[in-house]
Amino acid sequence: MNYLILSIILGLIPFIQLFVKGWLFFGVSLIAFIIYYQILKLKGKEVFSFLAGTIIGSEAIALLFGFTNYFILFYLLVVSGIFLVAANEEKKFDILKNYIRNNNFKPENWRYYHLFFGRGEISSIEEIGKLLSSTLAIGNNYIAYSFKMPNGDYFNQIIYKNEIESYNLYDIKGNQEFYYPKIRDLFLPNKRIRTLHKPFLESFCLTIALKNGEVISFYEEPDVLQKIIDDLDNL
Repeated sequence: MNYLILSIILGLIPFIQLFVKGWLFFGVSLIAFIIYYQILKLKGKEVFSFLAGTIIGSEAIALLFGFTNYFILFYLLVVSGIFLVAANEEKKFDILKNYIRNNNFKPENWRYYHLFFGRGEISSIEEIGKLLSSTLAIGNNYIAYSFKMPNGDYFNQIIYKNEIESYNLYDIKGNQEFYYPKIRDLFLPNKRIRTLHKPFLESFCLTIALKNGEVISFYEEPDVLQKIIDDLDNL
């Protein structure tokens, strides 16, 4: 399937306003955007860039000919902005895919994750803020990861399964300051609502120890890390 052509076709959704107006268009288009976002994930930066550009171009034509309104214009600009952010995230995957391809592997056969990366073992939640955004890929007998270094260059590495000494999912903790409830919490629930009753915060981290003595760590939501553990078990 040519996902680039699909993204351009999807970008013509604003023209549906010729037949469907108002809230009905809003609901139909939103559902379509959500579905196609899931389809287009991991298909490359260009796909989302073309999608965002086509949406903006189509809505500009709709505005020029008067079959849209400023509410829909604002809504589609927000949607386009979200797709541009997605394009930036896809760029990170593209860099790792190109590295995998340049090492004579087929990147289509790998599973990809977005995580936070650090060297050595992470001992507390306070250290999470120092981790770098990274991408991890797991293929047949290999893993690969990539992250952007402070100088702007990307570090990429492929690791053969026989180079892995061990891997482990362990919990990390951090102290939590006492929180005094505010009146606004009655209307806007605090994002820490799940942990307000706890004297400390707890999360999980994945550590991979290599036979050369190097230790690398990855942080994400526990369910994502568990999927990675399952993939590593099947290497």
